[in-house]
Amino acid sequence: MYIRMTYFKIKEGKMDNLRWDYNDKVLPLHKGHKGIRFVHLLESLDTSNEGISVTAWDTKSDMENYERSGDYEKLLSIFKDYFDGEPVQKSYEVAASSEPLLLRIF
Repeated sequence: MYIRMTYFKIKEGKMDNLRWDYNDKVLPLHKGHKGIRFVHLLESLDTSNEGISVTAWDTKSDMENYERSGDYEKLLSIFKDYFDGEPVQKSYEVAASSEPLLLRIF
């Protein structure tokens, strides 16, 4: 399984708006992509204006196909007025897990 994380900071007072748009726009957009496992929005408990968007993919190819689809750029444009600085995107392969079903061999 592959994880894609986008780390971001939000302008003061914009987290509620971001959360609303995330549920309204991000979640439905991902349903159409092959290999998507889940989509999560994480809000920092320590710093009120920090968050992470997390997606999980069955295969690296599924994740890369999403990245080439242009949908990520569309979503960034929706949220650009909320961001305080540029978001940082990183990708990971799950190498160990307490959930053995997450580590399927393809």
